[in-house]
Amino acid sequence: MPMKDVSQWDRIGWHGITFDVPADWCPGRVEGDFANGYMRVEDELRVRLEVKWETARGAPPEASRLVDNYLRQARKKLRRQEPEPRIDRGRYVPALADVDHEAFTWRGSFNAHSLLLVAPSSNRIVHIRVFFDAGDEQRALTRRIFSSVRAEPVDGRDEWAAFGLRFKVESTWRLDQSALRTGCLQFLFRNGADELEVVRLSLAEMVLRKRGLEDWFAEFFAKQLRGFAFETQPWDRQGEEGIRCSGLLRRRARPLGLLRGRRYLDAVAWHCRQNDKLHAVRLVSGSADDPRLAACAESIRCH
Repeated sequence: MPMKDVSQWDRIGWHGITFDVPADWCPGRVEGDFANGYMRVEDELRVRLEVKWETARGAPPEASRLVDNYLRQARKKLRRQEPEPRIDRGRYVPALADVDHEAFTWRGSFNAHSLLLVAPSSNRIVHIRVFFDAGDEQRALTRRIFSSVRAEPVDGRDEWAAFGLRFKVESTWRLDQSALRTGCLQFLFRNGADELEVVRLSLAEMVLRKRGLEDWFAEFFAKQLRGFAFETQPWDRQGEEGIRCSGLLRRRARPLGLLRGRRYLDAVAWHCRQNDKLHAVRLVSGSADDPRLAACAESIRCH
């Protein structure tokens, strides 16, 4: 896929690591957490990109030393009949001038351009590989991807992005559960006793054909709403039909550790007619009218 053939780009963001990819590249496998994890990005044919991250114990070494170690370990894994790979090192990405990093290329039994960087605020080591075929090195495409990489919060917030959904949350939130199913994306974050959930459903008109938005919301979040006394009212999201749900956890439903503190529910949901999607953001916290709900909802790009 030469750069000139890529007409549309999308963004992928996971655990504070974000980058641009061609629009037909999507997450195929995700595992791990903020500290250590892996993501495989693929198109309809094969794996196109891999991202691995891990948190260093103590201060991480310089990127060049990390590349030294990676190449040493990779060579040890070569099979007996496997030819010695050709390595090009010492490349740097101007857009990442303020980040300790090194880019290099491995040509052998597989071919990949790699970017290895150190995220200073989290002590995480991030390694991104873009695979290519011999004779088609995808340099311009890889340069675009590497130049777009970010591994640090912006204004204290992390961007999450997958399958066209993009939103931002404060970097103190940690992903607890996620579901990337066909037609339904769900992200559940936790920050202490607080929880934040972001949901997107496709085929909204079909979902709402025999019921209203309020009925869908009550059914979809039935388990999460259990124990709350709540009310729902109409809500406008930049001209799009929506609802807002506010409530308070009944005292008898509170966990033992939270008997003395109130737990507030605040949620919004809306139907984006332009892309036929349902969006919802649900927050449970110790504060009524918690501004984090609006900040997250406003960051969602519908279309």
